[in-house]
Amino acid sequence: MKTKYLALLIAAMGSSLSFGASIDGLDAAYSKDSTVYDGTSGDALTVSSPTTIGVNNTAHWTMAFTISGLGSTSESNVGLLFTYNTGSYKNLEGLGFQLSESGDLTLCAGGFAYNGGNNSTSPWKTQTFSNYSASKPLTLFYTFNAGNVSISAMLGNDTSTLTTLTTLSSGASFSNQNMTQINFSAKDASGNTWSAPNGITGEYTLNNFDLYTAVLTEDQMREYALSAVPEPAAASLGLLGLGIFLMRRRRA
Repeated sequence: MKTKYLALLIAAMGSSLSFGASIDGLDAAYSKDSTVYDGTSGDALTVSSPTTIGVNNTAHWTMAFTISGLGSTSESNVGLLFTYNTGSYKNLEGLGFQLSESGDLTLCAGGFAYNGGNNSTSPWKTQTFSNYSASKPLTLFYTFNAGNVSISAMLGNDTSTLTTLTTLSSGASFSNQNMTQINFSAKDASGNTWSAPNGITGEYTLNNFDLYTAVLTEDQMREYALSAVPEPAAASLGLLGLGIFLMRRRRA
């Protein structure tokens, strides 16, 4: 009996050390739990209460999220991570990806209202990383700072990989507009939804998502990413507890 309780305690300790994502002293205005997307499904997060999020020249906020299990995209198709919209301008901008079989990961930012234009006149801006390993989670930060957008990325729990792409996108502000909805994964092109350039493919798992009403510092980004990705010791601890528990059941 003591062995059983010890195994459960060890497993619980391992899982508690690797659950969710957070930043000390900073609460998220909106959060979304883990979700698996198959390249065709999608859903939305409604933004209204407890606070509104502006998309004007005075607004400051950061979307922080970790994804894993990225699936390769075919040809020039885009795997859509999210778009955000308003009541008047529909979907303003989105973040997507292209992942080749060889491991070239391209992050794409844009949308049909990007920089005041439409999809045909406002092509997505991109940044490519070579030798990406889909076996490691990727934490991304989409920062809206008075209409200028930057995207930062960190691979796994390696803080040295934190990279900020300060010129990936800009001109995403609209006066007197508030964000009303965040659309995740593939959406159709009708009504308030949005379709990426070309087709939409690419599977991925959203491990966690948090929207902060602040521009995160690099230290806060690292803290968030590290809290979202299980440390090797925590993962090993959980597996050890599970192994002991299974051995105890087999003997019984």
